[in-house]
Amino acid sequence: MKTARGKKELAQIREKILESALDIIVIKGLDGLTMRNLAQKTGMTAPNLYNYFSNKDEIYIHIVIRGFEMLHADLKATCNLYEDKTTRLRAMIDTYMAFGMNKPRYYDIMFTRPTPKYDDYVGTPLEKTSEIEYKISMEIADLALKSAAEAMGPSAGKEILTRRLVQIWSLMHGMITLNNSQVMGYVAETPDNVYKKIIDEFIDSLTKSP
Repeated sequence: MKTARGKKELAQIREKILESALDIIVIKGLDGLTMRNLAQKTGMTAPNLYNYFSNKDEIYIHIVIRGFEMLHADLKATCNLYEDKTTRLRAMIDTYMAFGMNKPRYYDIMFTRPTPKYDDYVGTPLEKTSEIEYKISMEIADLALKSAAEAMGPSAGKEILTRRLVQIWSLMHGMITLNNSQVMGYVAETPDNVYKKIIDEFIDSLTKSP
């Protein structure tokens, strides 16, 4: 007679499923993820997978939720470390860059691949689950806007702040993508120094009139 699995064991199995699914998505894309090949990779049966997740989309959403939870926790921790507004913003930028470069599998499906987003699940059984990811991502955006607003001062309106946020996000995304694709090394001998100077120039531009 089988005994019921404990919470710790169940969590470990879910972790194994999510990590295995992430590996498949990174290599084959979301379309390449099936319950059958996931079962093969995890050593489980496809019917058993359905005891943990209803379908591959639910698995994908939970992977993205995990990614945003990790990024949010990193940024929040960094934000709480510094009192100086400019230093805090710079540290948060460095934290985002580190996340993208150190966790490329998560970053890839969160920001690079054309994978489904919250709007794609509105009106579906997975809307509530996807809403969790959406709320966390918006908390990250609000945290970034608040930090930028504090660094720039009261003269910066919402339009300017939004434009600046898109500007630095584009810079960071470009640098992370070039790093993760190993292309940057062909252009710059010391990519880290190049990244640092680009961010320094951006931070310096915040103190100037918009």
